[in-house]
Amino acid sequence: MGIIIIAVILGIIFAGILYIFNGKQHYGKTLTALLFIVRTIVIALLVLLFFNPFIKTKQKHIEPSTIIIAQDNSNSLILTKDSTFYKTVLPSKLDSLIDDLDRNYTIDKYLFGNETKDFDSIDYQDHYTDFNDLLNFIKKNYYKKNVGAVILLSDGICNKSYMPEQDIESFPFPIYTVTLGDTTNYPDLYIKDVFYNKTASSNTIMPIRIVANANNCRNKTMNINILVNNEIIENKTLNISSNKFSNTIDFNINSEEEGVKQIDIQIEAIDKESVINNNNKRIFVEVIDKQYKALFYAKSPHPDLGCIKNILGNHYEIETIFQYDSIPDLKKYDIVFMHQIPFSGMGNFDAIAQQLEKNKKLPIFHIIGESTDINAFNKLQSSIKIDKGAVNSNLDIRAHYNHNFGLFKIKDEVIESINIFPPLSLPHLEFSFIGNHDIILQMKINDVLTQSPLLSFSNDGERKNAFLFGTGIWRWKMYDYYSNDSHDNFEELISKSVQYLLTEKDKELTINHKNSYLNNESIILTADLKNPSQELTNEPDLKIRIVNKHNKQIYEYVFSKKDKSYHLNIKSLPEGIYHFTAESQYGNTTYSESGSFSIVNIGAEAQNLVADHQRMQLIASLTDGKNFSINELNKLTETIFNDKRITSIIREKTDYKDLINMKSLFFVILSLVSIEWILRKVFGSY
Repeated sequence: MGIIIIAVILGIIFAGILYIFNGKQHYGKTLTALLFIVRTIVIALLVLLFFNPFIKTKQKHIEPSTIIIAQDNSNSLILTKDSTFYKTVLPSKLDSLIDDLDRNYTIDKYLFGNETKDFDSIDYQDHYTDFNDLLNFIKKNYYKKNVGAVILLSDGICNKSYMPEQDIESFPFPIYTVTLGDTTNYPDLYIKDVFYNKTASSNTIMPIRIVANANNCRNKTMNINILVNNEIIENKTLNISSNKFSNTIDFNINSEEEGVKQIDIQIEAIDKESVINNNNKRIFVEVIDKQYKALFYAKSPHPDLGCIKNILGNHYEIETIFQYDSIPDLKKYDIVFMHQIPFSGMGNFDAIAQQLEKNKKLPIFHIIGESTDINAFNKLQSSIKIDKGAVNSNLDIRAHYNHNFGLFKIKDEVIESINIFPPLSLPHLEFSFIGNHDIILQMKINDVLTQSPLLSFSNDGERKNAFLFGTGIWRWKMYDYYSNDSHDNFEELISKSVQYLLTEKDKELTINHKNSYLNNESIILTADLKNPSQELTNEPDLKIRIVNKHNKQIYEYVFSKKDKSYHLNIKSLPEGIYHFTAESQYGNTTYSESGSFSIVNIGAEAQNLVADHQRMQLIASLTDGKNFSINELNKLTETIFNDKRITSIIREKTDYKDLINMKSLFFVILSLVSIEWILRKVFGSY
C-alpha cells in the first residue's frame, strides 16, 4: 500500500508541474483535468513497475473426491473352479462399477499382487499377494489428498509381508472390501513350506523339512512321497485328526555323489479334492565335493554366530572356539570370523597375532562390539584405527546402504530392507582410515547419517578384511523373516560379503547375477570388462553359454552393449540349477567367467485357495468401511453415493505474481500515453 501512495504522489507532482504550474500550457479546465489525470496514472504505473511489487491473488477450485480401486492380480483367483468367471465376467463388472462412479468422483485404479502397479489389464500372473505394499503405496502417494474411499477387491489371501489387519487401524481412508474367490471349504491337502539347503556336500545326509497341511479332511490319511530324480526313495503316512491339520515332517536323504538332485515332494490326492496344484513341490539341491573351512573365534557364545553359520550351510566345514580354547593352526582354514576378538584380558592375544602374521592371505571377518579391546584391535590389523568416543554408553546404530559402493552388487529389495533393519549395539567410536576402505553400510545414529562405516572392506597387505561395527545382526535375520517371510535379503548381504572375502583377486571380467530367480521373472545379467589398463570397456562381444545341470539343456546368448557395460535379459528359463560360462576375446587375450544360479518354482498362491472372508470383513470394519460380495456391486455403488464423508472440498490457492510480468499493464500504459498524445496533438501542443 505504501508503494502505491508514493507512486500516486509522484504522478500528481509530475502531472501538476506539466499541466498546472506550466504557464505555457493553455487548455480549458475540463481538458486540463483530463490530461492531468491521464498523466498521473501513467507516471504512477511506471513508478510501480520500477519497484516491481508482488500482486497477491487467491484462487478457489473444487476438488472432487477420489475413489481408489485396487484389484487383486494374484493367480490364486484362477486356480479354483471359478476361474472362467474371473477371466471373463469380472473385468466387465469392474468396468461397470468404474463407469457408475466416474460420473461423481475421480477414479484411480491399481493392480496389486507381487507389487502395486497401474491398472492396465487383469492377467492374474502375480505369484504373491502383498497387501502391505498396496496400503503403504496409497498412504504415501495420497497423503493429504481428498480420498473418499478405497475399494479393495481380493480373496483376502495374504502370503507376503505381514498380515494387513495388524496395523490397518492407522490407515487414513475408509476401505470398502469386495470378497472374491471361493469361500467353500473343500477337502484340500497341500504343502505349505519346504525347508532345505540349496547346496550339500557329497555323501552326507541332506535334511528336508516339510510342513504339510490339510483342510476339511478329518479321519483321512495323507500319503507323502519323496522322489529323487523321479524315483520314490521314501514315503510317510499321516493320520489327519482335525479339519484344520498341520504337521511338520523331517526327511533325511543321502546326497550320494556330486551333481544336481531333483527332489519332488508329492502328496497323493484324495477323493473329492478339487485342487491338486498345491500337492506337489519340486526343489533342486546341488551336491558338491569342495568345502570351505571356516573358523569362528569368539569371546563367548552369541546368537550372531548362529545366524551366520546357518547362512554358510553345508558348503562350509565350520569349527568354533571360545576364549579358553587353544588357537589352532590357521593355515588349514579358508576364512576366519572373529566376534569381539581381541577382548580385554585376552590371554592368548600373542598366539592369534602370530598366527595371523604367518597366514597373511587368510581373509578375516571382524565383528566389533562392546567387549572388543580397542587398543589390541588396532594392533591386530592395519586397515583402520578406532578410538573411544565421547559417549560412554552403547549407541543404537542403524544401517544405511552406500550407493557409491562398487565391490559387488546387491538387489534393490535387499537395499530397501537394509535401510529399515533394526539397530545394532556399539559403543561410541571414532574412526581413522589408514588404507583404502570400501564402505557398503554407513552408520545412522538418531536418524542422522554419518560417514562412519558399519560394514566395510579393506585390503590389509595381502589379506582381505571385512569390518562389521556392532553386534545384534541376528535381529536383522529375524526382522527379514518377519517382513518378507524369508531370510533372503539378510542372506544375500552376508553371503556376498563372504564370497568377496574368498575371491582371490579382482577379475577383469565380472558377471553380476542373482543366486536365485523365480520362474516368473526375467533373468537379468550384467557384466563389466576391464582392459589391460583397468578401464571399463565393451568393445568386444561377450557371449554366454548356460547349461541346465539336470537335463544338460544348453542356452547360448550374446550380451547387448550399453554405456560401458554389458546387459542380457532372458525372459524365462525352466526351473532348475544352471551353470554358465561367459567369454570375450579382447585382442590376443581371452577373458572368461563362470558361475551358477537357480530357477525356482513359486507356488505360494496355490498353498491355500480358500478365500479369507473374515479378513476382508475385518479390514473393512477397522477402517469404517463395509464388506460386499462380488454380486453386490450395485449395493456398493449406492453405499458410496450415500456416504456423507465422501464429498468435494474447496481449496484456496494463494499466488504471488510480479507486476512487471502482467502483459495487460503494458497495453494500459500504451493506451493512456496514446490518448494523451492525441488530445495534445488535436489541441495544438504538438
